[in-house]
Amino acid sequence: MATIGTTSSCAVDPVGKLADVATCNDCWLHVDAAYAGSAALLPEQRVIHFQGLDHVDSYSFNPHKWLLTTFDCCALWVADSGPLKEALSLTPVFLRATGNALDYKDWQIPLGRRFRSLKLYFVLRMYGSEKLRSYLRHHIALAQVFAAAVDSDPRFELAAPQRFGLVCFRLRDVPCKVNEALLEEINASGRLFLIHTELGGRFTLRLAVGSATTQLEHVEAAWKEIRIAASGVLQRFGLSSATGVSGPDLDLGGTVKTDAGGISEAADVEAMAPHCS
Repeated sequence: MATIGTTSSCAVDPVGKLADVATCNDCWLHVDAAYAGSAALLPEQRVIHFQGLDHVDSYSFNPHKWLLTTFDCCALWVADSGPLKEALSLTPVFLRATGNALDYKDWQIPLGRRFRSLKLYFVLRMYGSEKLRSYLRHHIALAQVFAAAVDSDPRFELAAPQRFGLVCFRLRDVPCKVNEALLEEINASGRLFLIHTELGGRFTLRLAVGSATTQLEHVEAAWKEIRIAASGVLQRFGLSSATGVSGPDLDLGGTVKTDAGGISEAADVEAMAPHCS
């Protein structure tokens, strides 16, 4: 199995190369893009992260994770549904009618299923492709700006390249317990909530931009809280704090650089938040 956007750091496997190996060895290759798959709507992201999908056997992603769709909704594609149905189908005699030739119960273990596609259909109808692309680009832009601020503060380091809406970061050259204390301090404030992972065996904080109404002001506030917490934690452990609370600010400046190296406008998506009226 290959992954586009791992949970810990949004790492991306070389899908095309893995597909070649799988083909040579007659292996089924599935690609899991649970969170990051929504970014395939963006041409600039497809060029970088989604090459080789035309050579895999199956592919799935979850619209409920980054495409404004309520939980749960998973989209699955298979190049050939035959092996899947052969493995899962348990069809009694009374269901072996011509009208049941395309029956999605044969694609899963339960006999019945919820109408999950309906809520995704309404999201697509409500927003349209261009507004959904703007929504995704907006989150990526905010993550890029946050990553740039982290990178410009000498106390911090990026633990992995920023991809999609995720930024992995930590205090530089400190014991793990210091970064653990930083996370506890940030979450204890009640003003933001981060979770951690381990990358290269080192404690790492993760900031994910993905809420429907997140704007630059919210990321700015998060960065300010993180800097304040970092100053307090470093002082508590008797470590130098090269940059105080007045460290680098966040500023979109109207445009941001995309992963493809071009320039895209920072979309204001306040008006795009889901409405019930």
